[in-house]
Parts: sequence; C-alpha cells; structure tokens
Amino acid sequence: MRPTPALLAALVLASLHCNRGAEPAAPGDDGPRACTMIGCMDGFYVELRPSSAWPAGEYSFAFVIDGAPVTCTGALPLPACDGGPALTCDAAGAVQIGESGCALPPESHGFSDILFTGAPKTVELTISRGGAPLLARTFTPTYVQSQPNGEGCPPVCKSASATLTLP
Repeated sequence: MRPTPALLAALVLASLHCNRGAEPAAPGDDGPRACTMIGCMDGFYVELRPSSAWPAGEYSFAFVIDGAPVTCTGALPLPACDGGPALTCDAAGAVQIGESGCALPPESHGFSDILFTGAPKTVELTISRGGAPLLARTFTPTYVQSQPNGEGCPPVCKSASATLTLP
C-alpha cells in the first residue's frame, strides 16, 4: 500500500513536533517552539585525502586512542560490495574506517574517512602499506558543541574534524 499525500503530510508535521510535542521557548522567544527529529553525531572525524589513487596492497591503521591501542588491517582492492568490509579492527566499535569504490574498477578503490566514537582527547595514527609506514600523525581534537534543532531542542552533540592528506 502506498501512502497518500495527506498521510505523508501528516507524518511530516508529526515528526516536526517529535514525540514530546512543543518544547519550551528559548530565552527571548515569544512562545513554544517545535523541535524536529534531526540528529547529530558525537565523535572525532578524519577525512582521508590521498594525493593520488590508493595503491593495491595490505594496509594497517594503527591507533592509540587515549592510551588504548587499536589496529585495523585489510587490503585493497576491496571485496565485492556484498562481500563485507575489507578492514577488520581488533577493538570493535572504537573506530570505523570508510571504504569507497567497491562497485568501481579496482584502481578506484580506497579508504575515505575515519570516525572515532565518543570524544577522544588524543589520537595517534600510523598508516602502513605492505609493512612500511606511509605516515604518522597525532591529533588533539578541539570539540565544538552543536544543536542542529536550535537552542532549547535536543540533541546536543560534541564533534571535531580534521583532514589528513596522504603522500
């Protein structure tokens, strides 16, 4: 059954008010405000920018996240898109590494970004290919608090980002 336009409009309006209804007005506002269901993510995000294509080979991403070591290993080219991730990490949930290009020719495969859950204070990273280090960096993220729905509406998130250009 396909939803009717009237049903879709009602769902959109209901989502604007969340399940809590209208939130109290922020200081200086004249009345209640509607809070949406939009969300945000806490964490530290590193965009990976290779200076050229990612060469095929065995890769290792070695981290020390607030003193705790985590290692993710895998290879390029990536497996088929329905074949699961190329990288595996020895500490589930601490870090996620984006893989890009599984539907493209192997020379277009690569790693796109790294997401650290929580709000680590210090992250050390060494990326290696074939056992040889490509680069090593230490990050001390500066987190910014955001409220995508505006003041007085949840959620409140803390996030930081950096860009890492690979040789």
